[in-house]
Amino acid sequence: RPPDRAPPAGGLFVLCRNLEQAEAAVDAGADGVYLDFLELVGTGAAVRALRARSTPVHVALAAPRIRKPGDEKIDHYLAQLEPDALLVRSLGSLRDGPAGDAARIQRIGDFSLNITNKLSAASVLERGLVAFTPSFDLDAHQLTELVDSAFAPFAEVVVHHPMPLFHMEHCVIAALLSDGRDHKTCGRPCESHAVSLRDRAGALHPVEADVGCRNTIFHGSAQSAASLVPGLLARAVRRFRIELVREPAIEVARLVAAYRSLVKGASTPAEIWRDFKTLKADGGYGVVRGSLRVLA
Repeated sequence: RPPDRAPPAGGLFVLCRNLEQAEAAVDAGADGVYLDFLELVGTGAAVRALRARSTPVHVALAAPRIRKPGDEKIDHYLAQLEPDALLVRSLGSLRDGPAGDAARIQRIGDFSLNITNKLSAASVLERGLVAFTPSFDLDAHQLTELVDSAFAPFAEVVVHHPMPLFHMEHCVIAALLSDGRDHKTCGRPCESHAVSLRDRAGALHPVEADVGCRNTIFHGSAQSAASLVPGLLARAVRRFRIELVREPAIEVARLVAAYRSLVKGASTPAEIWRDFKTLKADGGYGVVRGSLRVLA
């Protein structure tokens, strides 16, 4: 069962990969942003820029998805920036939470912790997380079953995102655009080039590097769980997330406005689907239906 404490505040949160996206999300009415940046230095500057805005902004930071020995210094650096929350993506980060004054920082478990049932949800909440993100291995029916319980207010459901297809140690960007052997000699082409892989059908799938030089390949089309939102709200889910990859500010604003209207009950899924047809979003949750659905 869930912990005997109040769940975290609800709202619509947006995971952003640059400051332009974060500012557009805040301007459009997002209740908070996650910063998942390539550069640690850029992360600190973005936190300061968002803190300097006239209206307070809920700022959370995302740690790398893979945590190897020595990478704990990244978690410590992010905690030193004093965010409102940290997105925990690995068991190492879950075990080694911030200490001292930083222990007050809220921690939210990401989908990569593979929370697929009530037992795993209870386990991570007992270890100090204030909320968890259901795994993308769940389909829509399984997600609904998980939150049809007292765990619903502790769940943060990703309702719009390009599905991450692969996460790997190999740096595709450096291999294509550099003769260097590691991050010290590659010249950092990831900072100045946007690389995508073209599949046999001609679709382009973005490749993004993280601070550890590991690459994630994202599906070229976003996936939307808009149709599930009314049912999730009826089951007391109160936290929802949009995840961005390369969306420009104008598209970020449209996304946030549409989903904000949906989670507030001012629009129906059918009404906001008109926007998503333009954005080429597929419907569904997780890998069973949506971006990775199996075509007969």
